[in-house]
Amino acid sequence: MFEDVPSLCPVQFFGISADCLFSAKLKKDKQFLLPDTSKLLGEEPFAEVYAVWNLEKLLFFVNVSAEATDDSSVELFIDTRDLKSKGAISKFCHHFLFHPVESQGFYGREITRFRGEDTHRLCHPEDLVVHSTAKKNTYTLEIEIPASCLTGFDPMNFSRLGFTYRINRAGAPSQHFAVSSEEYAIEQHPATWGTLKLVREDD
Repeated sequence: MFEDVPSLCPVQFFGISADCLFSAKLKKDKQFLLPDTSKLLGEEPFAEVYAVWNLEKLLFFVNVSAEATDDSSVELFIDTRDLKSKGAISKFCHHFLFHPVESQGFYGREITRFRGEDTHRLCHPEDLVVHSTAKKNTYTLEIEIPASCLTGFDPMNFSRLGFTYRINRAGAPSQHFAVSSEEYAIEQHPATWGTLKLVREDD
């Protein structure tokens, strides 16, 4: 009777949220480090993700303890309105894919896949700013996503973002934030994503 029901992990009983601090620049500082939800998802952590926001962009610094190969990638999922009641990808949802090695002339691109008419034009890869540094068995990505690439991004009126990530490595399981793609097709279910609260020091 229950054969088709997926097993539940602890993270599925409550929503995961994290503070994303306001800053003009991003550096590898503990105050900008997003929480690691790997234990809740039954995963082995191998990456750290730092994030900040300002009126012009979202910035991410990703430090990955894995070899930079053609199969390595960092996927960021962002809903600028955090519409947890929305059952499908809307025009406010974005799926970005970043590589530590150049792919088709770029390090990053938007690959959001819509299922209806509620869409936006995908941003051009040239608009995404990506700096990659690869060493033996580790790499870092510095990522800037400008507001022009984020339909509906209005932090003064909407101070929450739907958010998750998937960090992929060759021949081994991925690392996620808040929800695992082993349980859900996260690229199609924004209601399962976690939440980033856009926080300013004067809040």
